[in-house]
Amino acid sequence: MEYYKTDYGWALGEEGQPPLGKIVVSENSASHLVIEHTEVDPSLQGRGHARELVMLVVSQARSEGKLIVPRCPYSARLLGRDSELRALIAQS
Repeated sequence: MEYYKTDYGWALGEEGQPPLGKIVVSENSASHLVIEHTEVDPSLQGRGHARELVMLVVSQARSEGKLIVPRCPYSARLLGRDSELRALIAQS
């Protein structure tokens, strides 16, 4: 099982198979990544996979010099809890 980049963001599982987890990311401008949705199969919940998916977007945002718009409630909570991550949240 691995994390891999997709057309819609990132996924967890085996490429070519239905994902066991995913994070849907879009761009609303040249400087913002929007986290629309984070989902992990119930059998894998509580193991840190959703957090890891969000952190992949954090790494992408940092490497591309972008801010994050966390529309997904889970990602908003996660990013909002840590001052270093909170600095990556785009202000409306």
